[in-house]
Amino acid sequence: DIGGFCVEGRYERARQGSPDMEEWRELNARWFQFGAFCPLFRSHGQYPYRELFNIAPETHPVYKTMVQYNKLRYRLMPYIYTLAGKTWSEDYTIMRGLIMDFAEDENVINISDQYMFGSALMVCPVYEYKARKRDVYL
Repeated sequence: DIGGFCVEGRYERARQGSPDMEEWRELNARWFQFGAFCPLFRSHGQYPYRELFNIAPETHPVYKTMVQYNKLRYRLMPYIYTLAGKTWSEDYTIMRGLIMDFAEDENVINISDQYMFGSALMVCPVYEYKARKRDVYL
C-alpha cells in the first residue's frame, strides 16, 4: 500500500530529524507517485504518521509532489472508474504488464518495471533514491 509502510526501525525516528529524514520523505513521495497509478490508492498506518503535513512542510518539494499526485489521481477518476467497470464486465485488468498489450514485441517480455494502467497510460516508476530520471522502453 502507499505511504511507505515498513517494519524497519530506521524510519521510526525520521520525524525526529534523523539523517534518514530526506530518504523517508522521498520514499513517501515515490509511493504517492506510484499509488496514483494503482487501482487502490490510500495511505495506511499510524506511525510514522501518513498525513502529508506530517511528512513535510507545505513549502517542501516532497509535500508539493504528493499534493500534485493526489490531485492527478482525482483527475483520473473517470478513467479509473471506466477501467474498474471493464474489470467486471469484460474481465479486464487495470494494471497490465507490457506483454499483455504488446505481445508481438519480444523486447517487452522481460520488462518488469513498466506497466500499462489501462490501455492509455504507461507507468514507469522511479524507484532509486535521489534519481530524477530513468530509462524507459517505448
